[in-house]
Order: sequence, then C-alpha cells, then structure tokens
Amino acid sequence: MNLDERAPRSVRINCGTLDMRETTEQVASRILHVNAGTVLVTPETRDFLSMFSNNMGTLIEVSKEVRLKTVMADEIMGRDAFSGEAEPFLILNMSNITLEPDVTAEGVDESWSEIINMGNILYPEHVAGPITNKLTSNMGGLVSYRASAQLINGDVVLDEVYLAALADGADLVITGNLKIPEPVPNDALDRKLNTVHVRGNVLCRAGNVRVLRSKYDPGAGTPQTTVVPDDHEVIERDLLLTAGSIRSWKGRKVYTAVNVTIHEDIDADALDRALDSLVCTGKVLCPEPLSEVFSGVCDTLNTDVFFYEGALWVVETDLTLRQSRLDLIDGTATLYNSGNVTIEEDVDAGVLYDRLAAVYNWGTITCFPDQMSAVEARTVVNEGTMHDAAEGAESDEEAQGEQGEHEEHEDGTLTINAGNYKL
Repeated sequence: MNLDERAPRSVRINCGTLDMRETTEQVASRILHVNAGTVLVTPETRDFLSMFSNNMGTLIEVSKEVRLKTVMADEIMGRDAFSGEAEPFLILNMSNITLEPDVTAEGVDESWSEIINMGNILYPEHVAGPITNKLTSNMGGLVSYRASAQLINGDVVLDEVYLAALADGADLVITGNLKIPEPVPNDALDRKLNTVHVRGNVLCRAGNVRVLRSKYDPGAGTPQTTVVPDDHEVIERDLLLTAGSIRSWKGRKVYTAVNVTIHEDIDADALDRALDSLVCTGKVLCPEPLSEVFSGVCDTLNTDVFFYEGALWVVETDLTLRQSRLDLIDGTATLYNSGNVTIEEDVDAGVLYDRLAAVYNWGTITCFPDQMSAVEARTVVNEGTMHDAAEGAESDEEAQGEQGEHEEHEDGTLTINAGNYKL
C-alpha cells in the first residue's frame, strides 16, 4: 500500500515487527501511531520515531543493506539451511530455532552475519563458537547439546518397545515432552540411556524416576518432572464421570493431567465405591454435596478443585444466555466459563443473581451494567474479562479493525494490522 497519498498523521499500525529501515520522511509524516513489539531502524531513520506516537517493546538499529531473516515461528534447520547463500543473513529470532546435529560451524559462520535473539536457540555444541561470535543481542535463551546426541523434534513416549529400539548408551535430546506412562525395566533404562536432555516437561512412573533423573544431562538443567504412582492408571483425556459411567468401577486409582468433571447425578456412596484415589494436575469440578467423600480420594489441598452447586454450565466456546434458560432450570446453576458468554439484554439482573450459585470465569462475559453487578456478586474466580455490552458498538468497531489487515474509518484514518510490516 502506498502511504504517500494518505493525509498527514492518518495511519495507525499494529504489528509484531515493524521494519522502518527504508522509511522516508514523507511516509513517516503520514503515521499517527505505531503499536509494535519490535521496530527495526537504521541510523538515518531512527529520528523518524519522534514524528508519531508509539508503543514499542524493542528498538533495533540495523543497516538497510543487511539481509534480514525474521523467525516468528518454531523452525528446525539442518545442514541444507546453511548452504548456497550468496550473502549472509542477520537472524532476528522471536521464536524457537533448533539446529540439527549435521549443521557445521563453517555453515553458521558463512550464512549468518549477526544474531539478535529474543527467543530460544538450541544447537549442537560444535557450533557454539560461531553462535557466540555472531550474537549481538540476547534477550532469550541459548542452549547447546552434545554433538553425539540423537535429536528428536517433538514428544517422546518411552515404553519397552521404544527402549528396545535404542542403541545402548544413547544420548537423547528431546525438544518436546518425555512421557513414561507405564513402568519400564530399570536395568534396560539404565543400559539404553547415557544422557537425556528434555526441553519440555517429563511425566514418569515412580519406580523409574530415580534412574531417569540420574540420566538428565547435567549441562542442560533439570526439566520439570511429574511423578505418577506405579499403581495408578494414566488417563490422557478429559474425564466426565456420570452415575452410569462409573457404575462398574470399584476402587480405581486414576492419574490425569487434564480436567475431571463429576456429574451431579453421582451420589456419595457411588463415588466412594468407584474411586480409591484420584491424582489430577488439571482442574476438577465436583458437586458440593460430594466434597466430604471427594476429599478422601483426592488431595484437595494440592489440586485445583471447584465445588459447584446446582446444575453445571461449562462453556468452552460461545454461549448466549437467554432469559428462557434461566426460567427452565430447577434451582440454581454454577457457570464455569473459559469461552465467551453473552447475556441478552432482556435477562433480568435479579433473576440472574438468584439463579447463579457461583461464577468461575477464565474467558469473556459480555453483559449490561446491572447484569454485570449480579454476575460479579456471584463470582468466585475471575481470571478473564467482563465486558460492558453498553460499549458494544465502539468495541465491535475496534474488533473489526483488529481482524482486518487494512481498515478504513469514517474519520479518514486507516488502521493496518499485520504480523510483520515494512514501512
């Protein structure tokens, strides 16, 4: 888009990275405001920043002749990424770069002129020299790994089959998470692994944790490790427990890292019979009448448990709450929102207050002022936002501007929204 033809101070720019290395004074005079995470300037264009208001995170001065490579998403680079380039790149990293073991020091030295790192770079130790030499700014993380290691991009589920396929004394570098969901023989674990470098988190059976921890690469730090009791079954999906689904359960021991919802049709005797132990690192929604029994099967002090009254309304996407829904329920309801709830204007605030037993909000609730007062009075947790619907027209216009790449406004101004933008 040619901004030269715009009126002075008529353009707003919202972007992640704004490249001003070739900006002219005339174009800069058309800018009203810039909201950017990172702004690139040259010594010649730096003064143009004083011509408009701005809200920016990082200012980087770079010559316009430099070839720039901006990394905004996770990128894995092997030897091929460091060959055939006529001119080296300045690397501006705002995400995660992983260099594979076949990358050479010469390749990095010849292909990268500078590194400005605001993300994370994982690289084999034999390229540490050029990485360090090329680094001109580091606001992120630099981590090396053994050149002899097997690099695995993503998660690893380590079971007996996986262990059997490994050569003895393997060095593993895992960019994702490591899971040992079922116990494996410790002698095989000790023989097969020399070191383990895990960039994500570790889930491990209690019987294997001592051996596994002894294999953590001392140069890489200790990953966050969750220990699962050997006698617990691991469930990796959200659990919805109803009277019917647990009818045949007897004394089960369950571990889960996701969410558990206990339906209000379960009585105390059924829950006590079905579960002997529940370990949950996600969230648990449990009827208030079952709180005493539940505390006997779950460590409620170290678990995110939310006891609810009446009907349970779980909102994970979008919901429009109408007066008719409130009229139809028998008793009260607990609202658990991680999505977007819109309360219609005709919903009576008094009825809303009477029908809602509690509100847990991690999402967005849009309602009118009197309704908001009722919702706030019933709110137990609010880690989301509550939006005044009376301001809806103005906010809708702002939202449309955020979604569109270019948004013309009635006052003659223009809003540009982009991930990266060259001015």
